[in-house]
Amino acid sequence: MNSVLTLSGLDVRYLTSSRVRVDDQTRSWWLAREHACLAQDNTRLCSELKDLEASANTWIRLYEAALERANAAEAECARLRQSTLP
Repeated sequence: MNSVLTLSGLDVRYLTSSRVRVDDQTRSWWLAREHACLAQDNTRLCSELKDLEASANTWIRLYEAALERANAAEAECARLRQSTLP
């Protein structure tokens, strides 16, 4: 009897808690199911990594723009202080 493997994990073969000898077909089925779950997790994590990288790049650009504005404001303050000194 061949097993059907689904990525959604709906097809689950339950084993009893007693010690049973696992045959090669059952072991193969569990390994294939684990492989499918790991592939699914890998795809999800790669997608999350892309989102995090894009977010990090956005925050870096925002920080650099804020730093540039702060440096410009500081330079203007210094210029104004110099112009008011006798």
